[in-house]
Amino acid sequence: MGARGETSTMVLSLKTLLYIGCGCFVGGVLRYLTSYVICSRWGITATDMPWHTLLINFGGCLCMGLFCGLATGGLVESPHLRLALTAGLCGGYSTLAAFAFENTMLLRDGQYWLCGGYILATVVGSLVCFGLGYAAAKAV
Repeated sequence: MGARGETSTMVLSLKTLLYIGCGCFVGGVLRYLTSYVICSRWGITATDMPWHTLLINFGGCLCMGLFCGLATGGLVESPHLRLALTAGLCGGYSTLAAFAFENTMLLRDGQYWLCGGYILATVVGSLVCFGLGYAAAKAV
């Protein structure tokens, strides 16, 4: 994303990959730690509603909205830092692969209503959180 929100041509360089990789590393570690804390504190098991992934996805979307809003406002000028925060940190923290896997498991276990509710809550909540993060960045 460009400084004003427009899309730009992607550049592939070692420096770009290192920034994204570092952000991804931090995001992945934070995702695991967040999931561990939520699951152990709430006693979540594999057959429960995956609250940890839902909350992680909401938080990731909120942060993505915040970072994108800061970038379009000119507050994050470095393209490498923007990529480290968005593609790296947020991408490593909030992947929807876990979302797809958990929904597949809910469907396999016959939890159709829970699966539908989870999908609806994730999609609507993620859009709302992105908008809130973006609005918060614009208010800065």
